Amino acid sequence: MVLELNTARSRHDRAYLRGGVRDARRPNVDEPSHGGVGCGDRLLVAGEEPSIGAHLVTPRRGFTHHGIYVGRGNVVTYRSAVVRWLRRPVEEVSLARFALGRAIRIRVHASPRFDGTEVARRACSRVGENRYRLFTNNCEHLCEWCMQDERRSYQIEQLLNLPRRLVRVWNGAITALRPQRSSALH
Repeated sequence: MVLELNTARSRHDRAYLRGGVRDARRPNVDEPSHGGVGCGDRLLVAGEEPSIGAHLVTPRRGFTHHGIYVGRGNVVTYRSAVVRWLRRPVEEVSLARFALGRAIRIRVHASPRFDGTEVARRACSRVGENRYRLFTNNCEHLCEWCMQDERRSYQIEQLLNLPRRLVRVWNGAITALRPQRSSALH
């Protein structure tokens, strides 16, 4: 049975996945970097199978979803959404289910700590774990732990730094709007 996915997505998200590696379709346009997808990430093209242990990313509304490719068309990841506030475990899913019809990119790590086989083994060792925490143990934390032995989420770090950046921008705007005192009057 072939499952047709909704093709009424934005041009940035067209990937038309129906299942497995062979159905990963390249979008018709080159996508700009957006939604946490890094500029060094490489688009997975139709028919291309990621290497074992590849760190995969796919855009979602407001964030980027992460997973580790473990072979046979499967990805180990935390579920990308918390449904009805119930936590979901780390699971092995098909590329199609991981992507949900969106483009998949391969995150390039300059110097991963482990080779691909070890990365995949580490990812599989976490299957069934049910300790999802948005700020401390999400899908990106999982992938960074598999690749670098470091629990880290760059998306969360950016989110937590946002108020600080907004304050700096606000202070800069206020300073620019204040009338300048003339030193000659004092």
